[in-house]
Parts: sequence; structure tokens; C-alpha cells
Amino acid sequence: MNVGIARFIAGASLFAIATIAHANTTNDAFIDVANSVSFDGWNQLNRNRVDTDGNANPLTSAQLAAGTAGNVTGSGDALLTLISGSHYPAGAGLYGGPSTFTFTDNTVDNAATSLVFQGIINDFSAIMGGGDISFTLSYNGGSQNIAGNLVEFVNTDGISDYYQYTWDFSNLGETISSYTINFGIGYSQLLAFQIDQVAAVPEPETYAMLMLGLGIMGFAARRRSNPRI
Repeated sequence: MNVGIARFIAGASLFAIATIAHANTTNDAFIDVANSVSFDGWNQLNRNRVDTDGNANPLTSAQLAAGTAGNVTGSGDALLTLISGSHYPAGAGLYGGPSTFTFTDNTVDNAATSLVFQGIINDFSAIMGGGDISFTLSYNGGSQNIAGNLVEFVNTDGISDYYQYTWDFSNLGETISSYTINFGIGYSQLLAFQIDQVAAVPEPETYAMLMLGLGIMGFAARRRSNPRI
């Protein structure tokens, strides 16, 4: 085997099994999700938003109603859309309620086996009414409404409450090519969102077999280049 080819295969294989992560710039409270293969992030959800160069780039109600793409560097093409309700871009977030939003993505990575949603959501429904938070998933144009699994909630008394929900694709029995997360909320302040498409973590045996294969290829390449070995 040619040494250059062996090195290429080795590098590609190591890249494939490495933990994929991005430096999180959506919100300081958000985690960098292990094995994330694609993400979409929305921050500065307010009328004072600026772009990456610091120039004014305000979020408007018209943009929110039409569907606004992630504004965090590296985001994919998912859209956040206000479907109904009174939330609007105020000076420090989206205010209003009750409202319904969707996060829609028609580009799902082939390796993705789950979704991780993170949000900074200050829910004032207990004071002002309007209903509980709800997150449900539909996929491939269907209306399945699969409830999200609440993994973590950090209560900051309405300053920057953190929510993390997940959905597992592995038990759905079909390939996911598109999804919609339906988000219902009462009176609230919405500050930031992020959705990661996550690949399965290989079993230890898989790592061992890959490394063994790489070792065999390396030895074969070395022996080819030096017949005395």
C-alpha cells in the first residue's frame, strides 16, 4: 500500500472517530455538545442586535414571522418562526405571550441520531398566566408531536433560566430527513436558542477495531517501503 494513501486513510479515520464539537458562541450558559455534527444558534433576539462586525442588525417582527435563520457563526439553515402570539423583539429579548414558535430544519446530517435543544427562557406564566412551556418534535413532514425529554433546568429566578431538551432518533424506525420542533410558551422573555444534531458515540470495541486496522495498514505500508522489515 502506498505510504501516502495509508496516511490519508489514517487521518480520515481518526477524524471520523474524534469527538466533534464547536466553540460555543451562542450563550455562555450553553454547553458544547459532544459529537455535534451540525448546529443552529440564535442569540441577541432583540431589536438591538448587531452583526459580527458590530454593525446594527436589528431583529424585526416581520423577520420573526417570515422565519429567521441562526445568526451564530457556523449555523446551518434551520429557521425560527413565530407561528402565533404576541412575542416581539424588545430591547433585551423577545417579549410577549402566549405564543407558538417552530424550529424547522430540512437538512439533517446522515450521522445524526438525536437532537439537543438549549434555550435561555424566562417563563413568567406563573405570574401572568398563559400556559406551560411545551416542546414537541415532528419529522419528515408528519405530525407526530413527540414530547422532548427535559434533561436539565437551571432556575435563575427569571434572569436567564436555562433549559435543555433532547430527542432520540434511534427508536423511530426510519431515516430523519427533516424535523420541526414546536415550541409553546406563555408570557415570557426569550434570549437565546441552540439546536445540535448529534451523532452516536462509537462503542469502545469500535475504537479498538479502528485502531487495530490503522496499525495493520501502517505496518503494511512500512513493510512495502522497506522490504527488510
